[in-house]
Amino acid sequence: MYLMKKFLLITTIVIMMALSDGMSQNRTIRFVDKPWSEILAMAKNENKLIFMDGFATWCGPCKWMASNIFTNDTVADFYNKTFICSSFDMEKGEGMTLRQKYDIRAYPSLLFINSDGELVHKKVGAAQKIQDYINFGLTAMNPDECLAAYNKKYAAGNMDPKFIEKYLRRLGDAYITPTDLLKKYFSTQKEEDLFSRANWNIICNYVTDVDSREFQNLVKHEKDYGKLYTHDSVNDKISDTYVAALGQATRYANMTDAAYNALKEKVKASGFSSADKVIFTSDLNLYYTRSDKEKYLDLAYGNLDKFYAEDYNMLNNIAWNVSQLCAAYDVAKAKKYLEKAQGWSRRSVTLKSEPGNNNTLAMILFRLGKKKEAIHQERIAIALAKKIGMSTRQFDASLKQMLEPEGDKKH
Repeated sequence: MYLMKKFLLITTIVIMMALSDGMSQNRTIRFVDKPWSEILAMAKNENKLIFMDGFATWCGPCKWMASNIFTNDTVADFYNKTFICSSFDMEKGEGMTLRQKYDIRAYPSLLFINSDGELVHKKVGAAQKIQDYINFGLTAMNPDECLAAYNKKYAAGNMDPKFIEKYLRRLGDAYITPTDLLKKYFSTQKEEDLFSRANWNIICNYVTDVDSREFQNLVKHEKDYGKLYTHDSVNDKISDTYVAALGQATRYANMTDAAYNALKEKVKASGFSSADKVIFTSDLNLYYTRSDKEKYLDLAYGNLDKFYAEDYNMLNNIAWNVSQLCAAYDVAKAKKYLEKAQGWSRRSVTLKSEPGNNNTLAMILFRLGKKKEAIHQERIAIALAKKIGMSTRQFDASLKQMLEPEGDKKH
């Protein structure tokens, strides 16, 4: 009861802080520079949780978070008042011991630990929004919603689908693989139970094993799931899972082409409505990963329109890849593919105009010698980027190159 009252009091304080927060940003989280044993003693003496920033010096998101989040007044005020704040390099000194103790495998790892050294809550990754960091802290303080509370409920045998769905989100936030949990949970579910909303959410967000009963049932009943949860979402889930499995297979050192092809045959034989699209996408990814330029270009040239004519993102990505792969070709050899990529890029911009695909179109036009239109398109990319607060450095450099008299000769 005491913990809940304290949690409610802190929540009220946080709301007041957010309402009174001004524009100036001149405060920062004060990290205690002491040995871990002394930090634990401080937490016990002040009856607070410890907030630990587990970082690595090479981690870009860690540096971004330190510069942009820990120096935000709202975040700093909340964490300084609420927690004993600590920061450890997980690859140096005492941080190496803490990394093993708390099973830290990705950075940044944000941990909330009680004075007995027990993990209460964990969040991996550098969220972009200020409010997310407040929410992490509030959840850690909530004795019913923190990761430790969910661990206890699960250990006590709670297999309610809605609880499992929320528990999986907690584990995902903590970068904890839920393979064993999924197997145990789905063993309690009958086939007819797999069609429920909660189980669809779990399947959609967490099931990745193409040989599992749950995934096989989804493929078998693709149309039935589609009627319940839209055909597009079901199709996307099945496609993404197959493509991921095929992609993962090619990354294993001992995975032979014969085994990869056997998995492709399994996809073809599954009865999945978009099996051909899955095979095309997977082969395209494989050729790109292996730097098999000729096969990649020819496969994209002959099939992209068939499978992705309405996907602005895929059209843009492949158009960009093709333009880059053609960089080593002479103008005559590259023209065939660049003309095709130009069509994909124009279609992408028509479907949804964004800074990235306008830049892609500009670069392809420039390669084709259409300098005036390329400059116009690059300026559109820059204007769109500025509108959404995106960096224009890359686009500015491209425009500068296009404006130089000798720019044509470089391409």
